Amino acid sequence: MPPKLVDPKSDHNRINTNYNNQKMKNIPDYEEFLKQIKINMWLSGIPYGDRKVHFRFFVTYLQLSLMIVLEVSFFVSRISAENFLELTQLAPCTGTGILTILKTVAILHKRMKIYDLTESLGKLYQNILNDEKKINLVKKNLTLLNLLMKYYVILNVVLISVYNFSSPCIMMYHYFTTNELIYKLPYAILVPFSTDAWLPWTVVYLHSIICGFICVIFYTMVDGLYFVLTSHVCAHFSIISDILESLDSSSVDRLANIVKDHQYILKLGEDLEDIFTASNLFNVLVGSLDICALGFNLTTGSWEQIPGCILFLLSVLLQIFMMSFFGENMIRESKKIGDAAFLCKWFEMDEKSKKTILTIMIRAKKPQQLTAYNFSTISYASFSKIISTSWSYFTILRTVYTPPEVSHSD
Repeated sequence: MPPKLVDPKSDHNRINTNYNNQKMKNIPDYEEFLKQIKINMWLSGIPYGDRKVHFRFFVTYLQLSLMIVLEVSFFVSRISAENFLELTQLAPCTGTGILTILKTVAILHKRMKIYDLTESLGKLYQNILNDEKKINLVKKNLTLLNLLMKYYVILNVVLISVYNFSSPCIMMYHYFTTNELIYKLPYAILVPFSTDAWLPWTVVYLHSIICGFICVIFYTMVDGLYFVLTSHVCAHFSIISDILESLDSSSVDRLANIVKDHQYILKLGEDLEDIFTASNLFNVLVGSLDICALGFNLTTGSWEQIPGCILFLLSVLLQIFMMSFFGENMIRESKKIGDAAFLCKWFEMDEKSKKTILTIMIRAKKPQQLTAYNFSTISYASFSKIISTSWSYFTILRTVYTPPEVSHSD
C-alpha cells in the first residue's frame, strides 16, 4: 500500500487556522457577550429576534406591576410628617420598581431595532476576529466588558437576595430571642387582608420574592444591552481611528472605504441613541432620588438597615456610573477620529484626498453622543450632575427632618 501523501499547503493552512483559533480565544466570542442577555430576554417573554411578545411576558410584567401598585399604595397610606423617615426607606425599592417598569416598556417597543443593531454589530465583529491587529486594539476593553457583565448580574442578584431572604432570618432571630413570632415581609406593601398568619404570609412572601427576581431579570437585561451595544460601537470607532491615523500617500485608495465605514458606524450610533434615550432619561430622573434616599437612610436610619442600604447604594451608583462611562466613551472615541485624521500624512496626498480628510475632521467635531431624551448628554459630567443633585436633595432632607422624639419633647 503506497504511503499517504500530505499536501504541505493544506498542512500549512491547518497550522495557520489553529494559530488563528488560539488567537481568537484571547478575546470573547460575540455570543458570549449576549449569553446572559438572551437568557434574560427569554425568561422575560421577549426572546431575542422574535417579533411576537410571549404570554409569560404579560404574566411577569403584570406580577411586577401589581407589586409596584401595592408598594405605592402603602407609601401613599403612610404619608405624614411622623412617617417621614419610613417613607424615605421605602422610596428606593419603589423607585427601582417603577424605573424597571418604565425601562422595560421603552425597550419592548424597540426590540426589533435592537435585534437589527445587534446583528449588524455581530457581522462587524467577525471582521475584527479575522484581523490580529484589530483584536489587539479592542481586546482589553471588550474583555473588561465581559467581566463587567458577569459581576454586574452577580451584584444585583446578591442585592435582591439580601432583600428577599432577610425577612425569614429576622423572623427566626426575633422568635429565638423573644419567643414571639412576627410575620415580616421583604417589601412594605398594602394588601386588603391580614398577613399575620402562615398561609396569607406565605402567599404574599412568595409573590414578593418572585417579583424581586423578575425586577432583576428586566433590569439587568436592559442595562446589559446598553453596555454591550455601546461598547461595540465604540470599538469600531476606535478601529476606524487607528486605520485613519496610519494613512499615507501609498494607502490613500482606502480613504473612500474609511468614509463609508465611518458613516455606517455613525448610523449605528444614532440607532443606539434612539433605542436607549428614554431609558437613560428614566435613569437620570430616578437615580438622583434613589441616591438621596439611600444616603439619608444610612445617616439617619437604624443599624439593621445598613447592609441592605449599602448594597442598594452600590448597585445604583454602579449602574449610573457605567451608564455615564459608556456615554463618555462614545463621545471620546467618535472625537478621536478627527484627531486621527489630522495625524495621518495628509500633506502627502492629492487635493481631493485632502478635502476628504478635512470633511472627516469637520464631521468629527460633532461627536456621537447618547442623551437622556436630549435633556442631558450621558457622560462623566452628567454623572457629576446626578451626584450633585442627590447631594442637594440630601442636605435639604437633613435640614428639614426632625426626629419624632425631638418634636415631642418640644
